Amino acid sequence: MASLQTLMQDYTQHLARLEELRELLEERLATARTTEGPRARTVAALEAAIERMDRGLYGTCRRCSAFIPFETLLRSPQEPYCATCGGDFHILEDHP
Repeated sequence: MASLQTLMQDYTQHLARLEELRELLEERLATARTTEGPRARTVAALEAAIERMDRGLYGTCRRCSAFIPFETLLRSPQEPYCATCGGDFHILEDHP
């Protein structure tokens, strides 16, 4: 069983990662809003990710609730789906 100290270290690391991702989301949102001809879909996805973060749902797949890897969120912080569901979702999205 993990010690209280280990759990607190893990929690502190988790909070630091969330803060890093929040800053990344906010930077990308600011850029998307100030870029000439911003894509409404991108702005909406970034705003939705920040809302999920505020509600404590950020970083989990909207379809299956699996955790989305930190590395994936660093590449695409607005990603709402895990790799498995994201692949399924995009297939369904391409073929209505």
